[in-house]
Amino acid sequence: MKQNETPKTEKRKKFFNALVVTLASVLVIAGIITGVWFFIFYRTHEQTNDAQIDQYITPIAGRVTGYIKEVRFIENQFVHEGDTLVVIDNRENASKLAMAEADLETAQKNINVLQEGVSASSSTIAVRKAQLDASKAQLWKAEQDYNRYNNLLKEEAVTEQQFEQAKATYESAKAHYREIQNSIVSNEVSTTEASSRIPSAQAVIKAREAAVQNASLFLSYTVVIAPYDGWVGKKTIQPGQLVKEGQTLVSMVSKEKWITANFKETQVKNLYVGQPVTFKVDALGNETFHGVVGSLSPASGAKFSLLPPDNATGNFVKIEQRIPVRIELSDSDTITQIMRAGMNVVVTVKDKK
Repeated sequence: MKQNETPKTEKRKKFFNALVVTLASVLVIAGIITGVWFFIFYRTHEQTNDAQIDQYITPIAGRVTGYIKEVRFIENQFVHEGDTLVVIDNRENASKLAMAEADLETAQKNINVLQEGVSASSSTIAVRKAQLDASKAQLWKAEQDYNRYNNLLKEEAVTEQQFEQAKATYESAKAHYREIQNSIVSNEVSTTEASSRIPSAQAVIKAREAAVQNASLFLSYTVVIAPYDGWVGKKTIQPGQLVKEGQTLVSMVSKEKWITANFKETQVKNLYVGQPVTFKVDALGNETFHGVVGSLSPASGAKFSLLPPDNATGNFVKIEQRIPVRIELSDSDTITQIMRAGMNVVVTVKDKK
């Protein structure tokens, strides 16, 4: 029995050894091939997994204080530019606009009164000047009569009573002439004064018009609209809620998408604007997408941080920096519509060599 089992055991051992050798050889060859592929690939390509899908996220804030009247969106809804998102109770702002319009109307009527006063005073001056001409003629006639009667009185050709009557007529004509002159001067002063008030009245009208525009602007703020096409985020407000000026009502995410890839500083030398890019999105498996390098950041990501590192303290540890690179998507919207801001991406760029 043992003599029969020994050849079988040896055969099994030889088979096992051959299998191990074969598997080891395959693994070694696969390792060599993989190593060569990685060596060649990373010598001709730049790759980073420190990359994410980016979109503009805009907080939509209220510009007036008031109670919410209507909320016209639901969470995650797609809206178009100009669509109404929130309506705030506008009764207070509408009353302020009505008051501003009433003040403007009053100011316009005041300047109309001033302009009519100037026009009437100018007309009166023209009439009085015509009267002055007539009075001047009467004064000249009365003066001639007075001189004539004075000469005749010396010759005793007229009575004292007739002379005194001519003298009285002359004095009355002089007084009437001076009265008209003074009246013209007074009217000119009144006209000048009224005219001088017109510029200030016009300035008041401009101020009232500005107040109307301002009140109208604040009234328009009671209707909050979408600034661009995109998606609204989480709904955190309800009708009847009091919101303050500057309070965020909802956040919007834009349709525009791009990739922010943070390449190592040693990789940037092989990148340029317009360079073709391929990338894979972790959430979408092994599907490959395409894009181009849009721009390279003018500084490292650390320099844009809220508290950039200060290497002047003496405790310096050299850390390889990352340079943000913006990558524009080349595929159509129908292909990239599933992508969302914040998704992780693996970006691969072939060297320009």
